[in-house]
Amino acid sequence: MIGDTLFEKLKNWANHNDIDDLQYDPKFKSERGIPRDKHKFLSLKTINLSHSNLSQVPKELFYLNLSVLRLSDNQITQLPNEIGNLNILQELDVSNNAILDIPKEVFDLKNLKRLMLSANQLIYLPNEIENLEKLEALDLSYNQLRGLPEELFKLKKLKKFSVWKNFLKELLPGIGELIELEELNLRDNYIEKLPKHINNLSNLIKFDIRNNKLTELPKDIADLKNLKEFDFSNDLMIGNINVLRHLPSEIGKLTNLDKLNACNNKIIDLPQEFGDLTKLTKLNLSNNLLEELPESFGNLESLVDLDIGVNDLKTLPKEITNLKLLRLDISQNQNLVLSNEQIGWLKTIPIVHWSSEIF
Repeated sequence: MIGDTLFEKLKNWANHNDIDDLQYDPKFKSERGIPRDKHKFLSLKTINLSHSNLSQVPKELFYLNLSVLRLSDNQITQLPNEIGNLNILQELDVSNNAILDIPKEVFDLKNLKRLMLSANQLIYLPNEIENLEKLEALDLSYNQLRGLPEELFKLKKLKKFSVWKNFLKELLPGIGELIELEELNLRDNYIEKLPKHINNLSNLIKFDIRNNKLTELPKDIADLKNLKEFDFSNDLMIGNINVLRHLPSEIGKLTNLDKLNACNNKIIDLPQEFGDLTKLTKLNLSNNLLEELPESFGNLESLVDLDIGVNDLKTLPKEITNLKLLRLDISQNQNLVLSNEQIGWLKTIPIVHWSSEIF
């Protein structure tokens, strides 16, 4: 189905559904709509129909030679089987719809590199996911998944994977096979431990496992040599929370770490090796049970933003005055006593949150 017939059917559909002519939309910073010009229509490589109040998509749309199809933020419940005709498609975004399952034809799209399925109603991921051998980004966030198929871990080119806010209770060892992975988002699940093979993810740069049920970090995290952002904190209003009490000494081997968020846990101490994180610029240890910081804390020479509020700190190591901070929070450490040198150091920091009883 090509040429005039295809053009007329889709033009009539677009008119009937109040789809705009193709134009740049400053709100979404992209072109959106269906062109009414035939030549422009037949040469389309990208179609963006996001935020178009659609409940279904005409099958004629899937006879175009598209590289990118964006259908996010609609009310679509089902994708037609004809989607398998888009054999050169590289990006499919159907996030924020009401899709219950994915037609098997999606997994025939062998050139797909980005698949955005977040905020739907998926309860399982078909095993055929393994067919998408070129996939580099997969977003399954905000669904109802209780597990992941082993076949997922055959996607050797996957670099970004998000399964934020589902119902996962465990992370299968196969995760270690995704050796090209750079970003992993497991936030808001029910995961109790990280598998040993997590250490294979040596290219990982961002790792978010907020609001789960972790009680410890494995020593194998030492092998995540390229990790720059690590978040295992908790949001206070979330029911499922991590309850870490100790950090392994191996955390000091994450020497490329730039941002670390461990707030709202139950951490009672830090290993001396913590001071080896010399590239850290932002550190949040607030609302834990820390009574002291290691002397090595003064080695965090890159640190500019430090939050150690709401702990049980009695003193700070004298070496902390080595830090050139731009922001510091030491509030709600009721028994904290500072030396005169440390009080003078505080006054050099542009933004400081403290308790008046310190003085």
